[in-house]
Order: sequence, then C-alpha cells, then structure tokens
Amino acid sequence: MKSFELTKLDLELYHEELNNGLNIYIVPKTNVNNVYVTFTTKFGSKHQSFVPFNEKKMIKVPDGVAHFLEHKLFEQEDGHNPFAFFAESGASSNANTSNHKTTYLFSCSTKLEENLEFLLDFVQTPYFTKENVNKEKGIIEQEIKMYQDNPFFVLYEKSVYNSIVKHPIKIPILGTMESITKIEKEDLYTCYNTFYHPNNMILVITGNVKTESILEIKKNNQ
Repeated sequence: MKSFELTKLDLELYHEELNNGLNIYIVPKTNVNNVYVTFTTKFGSKHQSFVPFNEKKMIKVPDGVAHFLEHKLFEQEDGHNPFAFFAESGASSNANTSNHKTTYLFSCSTKLEENLEFLLDFVQTPYFTKENVNKEKGIIEQEIKMYQDNPFFVLYEKSVYNSIVKHPIKIPILGTMESITKIEKEDLYTCYNTFYHPNNMILVITGNVKTESILEIKKNNQ
C-alpha cells in the first residue's frame, strides 16, 4: 500500500491495487463521523463503439446504454432492492452516469462493513432478462420526458449537440426515445462484461475509517 501526503488539505491518501486490478483509494478523516464511498467504472455514454471482451470485432451499442445499465444493476435476481437495503442499514445511496464513467455510491455513519460488502456485491452481480429490460425502457422514457421539461437541461443538451461535430459526447447521456427501444439484455451483458471488470474500476472511501480494516474487507470480498 502506498501513501501520499496531501499537504494543502492536511490529509493522507492511501492507494492499493488488488490482484484482480481493482484500485482502492482511502482518505481517512478523523474530524468527521460519516463515511462516503464511491464505486466507479470507466464506462460512460461516450463509449458507444468498442471491441467486446474476448472478441476481435468492433461493435456499436445503442445510445444511452451506459445509463440503462446503471438502472438495471439495481434489480437483483433475489428481488432485494439495494435502495431498501441501504436505507435499512442507515445509509443514503445513489448512482449516476456521465459521459466518461458510471458511479455507485453511499454514505453512512454506522454499519460501514455491511454497506460496503453489499455495494460491491450488487454492482458485481448483474441480472438482466428480456422482461425486466423491456420494463425499464418505459421508466427511462419517462425520465427523458421529465428532463425535456427542464429549460436549462434542454438548452445545455442542444448546445452540446450543435457545438460538437463527431465526438459521441454530443449524444444525450440518457439516449433518445428511439435508441432506448433498441437496447436488449445482450447489449447490457456485453457492456457489463467488457467494462465492469475490477481492472477498469475504482473504489474510493473517505471519512472516519481505519485503512487496514477497509483493505482487509476489500481483499476478502474480491
């Protein structure tokens, strides 16, 4: 484990790369009571064309698939709702997708070990079926319509689209009404198996934590 002194912040940053490639960053802070955790994959809306894991041919996936995948990871095969689990454990949880990455996160002041184990487990246990994917299409279509009622969001989205010629960040992160209908479970599994490998992911933990105990939890889980 390596440590780096953040002199201007009066903090210490600890980093370790596990055998499976997962990079862990820990910033202990003794003057706070809570802990903030993010689990991020370097897969965002701009990653439309790529060579899938263990394949040789370039493919292109529908616009909005990264955001769609973020939604679907919250649906577990055993029916357990991650939001409900975190709430029952006294934690606040969420997720977000940008052009460059997808992040799953929570904050808590108690039961850190349980929440951390659950975060890693549910993000690394995908469950996609034709039925639950089709159900999600309607939900995301409603989300797209909701943002279309926000003048600032529409102005930003249109400005980016008309300012950029070819780069995929010009495409809306949520995709479009048309592109969402084209997403199938096979697309989600292809993207998941390609980008959600630990060597493409980063775990960051800040707050009132003990570095060695956190690393032990992570190593045992991974």
